[in-house]
Amino acid sequence: MSSLSGATVKLALSGDSVILRGALRGKQAPAERTLSLAFISAPRLGSAKKESVDEAFSLESREYLRRRAAGKAVRFSVAYTTASGREFGHLYLGPDLVRDNAALMIVREGWARVSDAARGKLSRSDTTDEDRMMIEDLVDGEQYARDGRRGMWDEAAKAGRPRLVAFEGDAAEFLAAHKGRELRGTVEMVRDAASLRVMLHLPQAHQMVTVALAGVRAPQVAEPFGAEARFNVELRLLQQDVKVRLEAPAHGAPGSFVGTVAHPAGNIAEWLVSSGFARVQDWSAAHASDPQRLRTLEREARTKRLRLWQSESADAPASSAVFEATVVRVVSGDTLVVADASGADREFQLASVRQPRAADPATAGYAELAREALRRFCIGKPVSVAVDYHKPATEGFRARDCATVRVRGEDAAARLVRAGLLGVLRHRADDDHRSSNYDELADAEAQAVAAKAGMHSGKPVAPAKLADVSESAARARSFLPHWQRSGRVPCVVEHVAGGARFRLLVAKDAAKLTFVLGGIRCPRAPRANDSDGEPWGAEALAYSQRHALQRNVEFEIEGVDKAGAFIGSLWLAKDQSLAEDLLRSGLASVHAFSADQSPHGAALRAAERQAQDAHRGMWADYDAAAAEAASRQVDEEKKARHAEPAAPLAPRTEFLDVVVSELERASGRFFVQIAQPDNIAGLESLMQALALDLKQPKQPADFAPKAGQLVAACYSVGDEWHRARLVKHMPGKRECEVLYVDFGNSEILPVDRIRPLSAKFSALPTQAHEAQLAFVSLPNESFASDYVNDSMDELRRLVEGRQLVANVEARPSNGPLHLTLYDPELGRPLIEKSVNGLIASAGFAVADKRALSTLHNQAAAAKIDALVAEARENHRGMWEYGDVTADD
Repeated sequence: MSSLSGATVKLALSGDSVILRGALRGKQAPAERTLSLAFISAPRLGSAKKESVDEAFSLESREYLRRRAAGKAVRFSVAYTTASGREFGHLYLGPDLVRDNAALMIVREGWARVSDAARGKLSRSDTTDEDRMMIEDLVDGEQYARDGRRGMWDEAAKAGRPRLVAFEGDAAEFLAAHKGRELRGTVEMVRDAASLRVMLHLPQAHQMVTVALAGVRAPQVAEPFGAEARFNVELRLLQQDVKVRLEAPAHGAPGSFVGTVAHPAGNIAEWLVSSGFARVQDWSAAHASDPQRLRTLEREARTKRLRLWQSESADAPASSAVFEATVVRVVSGDTLVVADASGADREFQLASVRQPRAADPATAGYAELAREALRRFCIGKPVSVAVDYHKPATEGFRARDCATVRVRGEDAAARLVRAGLLGVLRHRADDDHRSSNYDELADAEAQAVAAKAGMHSGKPVAPAKLADVSESAARARSFLPHWQRSGRVPCVVEHVAGGARFRLLVAKDAAKLTFVLGGIRCPRAPRANDSDGEPWGAEALAYSQRHALQRNVEFEIEGVDKAGAFIGSLWLAKDQSLAEDLLRSGLASVHAFSADQSPHGAALRAAERQAQDAHRGMWADYDAAAAEAASRQVDEEKKARHAEPAAPLAPRTEFLDVVVSELERASGRFFVQIAQPDNIAGLESLMQALALDLKQPKQPADFAPKAGQLVAACYSVGDEWHRARLVKHMPGKRECEVLYVDFGNSEILPVDRIRPLSAKFSALPTQAHEAQLAFVSLPNESFASDYVNDSMDELRRLVEGRQLVANVEARPSNGPLHLTLYDPELGRPLIEKSVNGLIASAGFAVADKRALSTLHNQAAAAKIDALVAEARENHRGMWEYGDVTADD
């Protein structure tokens, strides 16, 4: 036997003939050759050119070989070549040269016979032993098929359905009978990448049709990338079984249709577009199985500049994939904000539409109606967002991403266009920046115009006028009885100012009001510049925005405050109170006085206890025993503040060795470390262990820093890891403000320099204790602000680098320690020689007569007051130009 070569079967021409394709070398098309199987003869398929018809069982014979060989890797050898150049040989579909011999397989199944020429070779003396053995095997195989009445040897068998190469029927009737149905077919020819000749296997016949792939346009073979595109489609589909859906008539010869072709490996149209071999075709995109996906794949290919897009500038949006999200805010009738899977807010304008002009009196009312219709349809609901294009910034307009937004499969833009509340933009023919659902939008506008809906009616609508009932306390009180009698009043949350403060719209009363949740206190949220916020304020604001903004809710009035804001409960659902939800999430605390006045006070306290027990939010470090002790101390302090002046509190005596570790310039406060050997050794040991633990630091993927959380932070100077408490998280900047709890200093760090703190490093109490000088107040922003730096320089001179002795004059339940600091080098601990006395004498302090330390030690406070008065009289320090505390 001659040596075997490898190839791939491009297609089976008949039951005894195939076209073989060689290996791909570089960018050149691989070589092809036609091989006829030696020694056998199969029924012939007819030819339109030769005006011949199919012989009986010719299609069945061809199909047998096609199903087993088309697209498969095979081995072959050429036995002989005729004078006309026709090659005859042997084809092997597997490794076994007998069992996998294609000729023997097809003969044994009864779909071919041994040729007369081959039988004649058995009686010739020049026939080789190898050929003689192979012909004998084929003869035995044919006899096996005849005896078993297999294939065409079955006398009872009839030829199958006819093969109709030409389309002679009525194309419209054919389409009406089969439109949208899934039809089995075989790809017989690839004209170009987007035009296929497919044999449909119908009950009555095998009908040949031309299918233009819906939604795509591929280059012709002579155009750039045309030949490469066709070759790749042939590799994937030629003579492969596919499923076809016919959708519309196509231009061209009879029997041409627009449709989709699906292979078990995927959708060929989508593959062509994603590979840059085809563009999306607008007019037929509506007939594609998933036009949105086609447009998304085209944007991705264009962004990557694949093939057809190599020389074009791809102005694709930041994210062109379809993603799931939730609508959290409606900005206008054509713009909304969604929260994606990561929780990030993203603003989109609805693609290819425009809202009515708010500045035009004829359409201003429709602009409000469009916004309200979009809010009712979308707010709080899961949506599918397909980013269609990016609109760059122009004069007076910022850059925007434009998308198609669907709610339960319905296009939100098309819904509003159909109602006459949005208009459809007209794009240039060469403008690819358009909605992926543009055809439906255009159809919806035609329907709205025909029905004279909305702004197409020609009738202007006046904008709604709402009375602000919270503009004054008097006006608010006039509405109070009406709404209290009404019980729960339906409304819409128009704006969220804080975790517990809202702006509500009451449509039935044509009113808007300011509303505050009663019985709770939410931390103050930071302003736009990320300043002035309290821990957990941002989280509380975000929670209320996510769950209440622009939602249909109900409010229940309990009272009105001095500014005209209504106080009460806000119900997100029948039994869902927003105040209780905030408390349960640890984002609010019970306001005792207000809760006592509320009919829901018990439920509010129960919700707060749930958060405390679960250590959620602001209660992450909650200690029930410590909280109870602090509560008792607060009660004692209140009693002390309201006690008769003749009964002062007893002075405290609690001396500690301390070191001032940090000074706060803005507030005049400072941090001290208690200088005890055990504390120092414990801190040093902890820092060494922390450094080893974070030697190869890797931030967990799910790490989400929260204000108040104890973390490990890498100090910007020296790159050392320390324990810290997270003061503020700024997600927009990916930064956090942290306070180093063992030293008292603070700084702003990138999020990647922060790690979760293992529980084993929390056992040692924090070593930095916030404190302030007892009996005095230092200059700050509220008074003598020009002397803040001078006073802090003086304080630093007195305390820096020294081990001091501190007497704890007072321990407030919620605030810094009140300390009197003494320098042992100055002798006996006299108040006049204390740091407190020296800074008062230098003219950089005023006596704080309301301080808790003053109530505890009035004698020492009086001496400090005298030192302050003496400095004022001598114009020292901040008194150099007079009394800085006097009113202007």
